[in-house]
Amino acid sequence: MNADSSPDNPSGKLKILPGCAVWIFNLLRMFWLTELALLIVVLYGLRVGWSTPRQWSDGLFICAAAQMMIAGVMILAASGEALDASSVRYLDHGNVNETYSQLVFDKLRRRKFGVAAFLGGMLTMLISGFVLWV
Repeated sequence: MNADSSPDNPSGKLKILPGCAVWIFNLLRMFWLTELALLIVVLYGLRVGWSTPRQWSDGLFICAAAQMMIAGVMILAASGEALDASSVRYLDHGNVNETYSQLVFDKLRRRKFGVAAFLGGMLTMLISGFVLWV
């Protein structure tokens, strides 16, 4: 019988915490632009004294629109790099396959950031609607 399987063993319960902490950290790291934008909107709203839900909702909506514009720019930039990467034929003193794989990796990283920014913008828009609804 395994000693860790006992429900009274606190070390068994502590094994779950690192997994949850890693998951939460990765989620927060993915949406860092959204968190930063929400922090800026909240600080600005508190500084100028927004008091009605309509003011908060409008500020959050503009924040969501800005995030979606950033996402669009990043996705379009990644698409342009894919076109450039596909036309790589000659590099002086370099490995074409390695350079191509680096360009593709960079394109995927930018596209992932663009998708995360878009999803964060949608989340901010959802928060904006929730603030107006409440």
